[in-house]
Amino acid sequence: MTEAMRTLFRQPDVPMLAGERAFSEERKRTANGTVLRWTPGPDELRLPSFEDDPVPQSAGQLFVIVDSLDSLQRHWRGRQDVFVGSDQFIYWDPAYDSRKNPVNPPPAPDLYVAFGVANRLRPVYVVWEEGKPPDFVLEVVSPSSRRRDKEEKQVLYAKMGVPEFFLYDPESGEVPLRGFELRNGAYARLPQERLAEDMVGVRSKVLGLCLCAKPSAPESIQSSLCWYDPVKGKFLPTRHEMADDIEQAKARIDAEKTRADAAENRAEVAENRAEAAENRVDAAERGHAVEKTRADSEKTRADAAERELARLRLRLEES
Repeated sequence: MTEAMRTLFRQPDVPMLAGERAFSEERKRTANGTVLRWTPGPDELRLPSFEDDPVPQSAGQLFVIVDSLDSLQRHWRGRQDVFVGSDQFIYWDPAYDSRKNPVNPPPAPDLYVAFGVANRLRPVYVVWEEGKPPDFVLEVVSPSSRRRDKEEKQVLYAKMGVPEFFLYDPESGEVPLRGFELRNGAYARLPQERLAEDMVGVRSKVLGLCLCAKPSAPESIQSSLCWYDPVKGKFLPTRHEMADDIEQAKARIDAEKTRADAAENRAEVAENRAEAAENRVDAAERGHAVEKTRADSEKTRADAAERELARLRLRLEES
């Protein structure tokens, strides 16, 4: 961990104001009243958080980890007592000394889930400070880590007391996905079950979800693992599917806006036509009024002329 990261996680030794203290106390509790640790412990800040010579991950392994991490974090979004972590050291032995044992660091699972701990940024996971080990661990096997993941880590996680351990080996000629639960200090194999869409997976009792492997094209950049929620009866969307859904929603919104604009234009044209027709009617009415006025004027003149003619006839007869 860099010095900048240490500074980020280090808490300043300054007294809290009353309002800050009240806020800090409030954040220690979740809705169900569980007390959570929001402040890193001294060993969390002290213990190393990286290897000097890390093993690089393959692209396929990276996509599996990133997609699973994203799906699970969104699945428990809003929960303050669930932490989903990845590629972080799990310190479980207080007697461990990195200076005396530099070639055998603690495990850093590809994915892990811990319930009942604060959902906060942490450089490492310290079991004796958190009060418990992770509840679930997933290791994605790479060629360079196959023996260690399948043999050493399984024994180690059982010794740590991790309730469930899942192993995914996409290049294995055997069953690529296996799940184990801790029974009497050792891992027992979990059965596979058929899920929706003719997919087969393994149910995690602690997560309440099923993990299943799906065929993936060689050129695909999407994960070959997916999560299924048996309660809701649907798969958790991946970040790619969420992005596709957003793009489709945007396209639908744009199409609806285009149709609305077209309808508005048609309404405006119809309104203009109606207004023009109304103007023509007004003009016709005005023309009719003018003609009527003319007719009335002509009738008045005709009446006057007829009266004048009658007067002249009368005078003529009298003379």
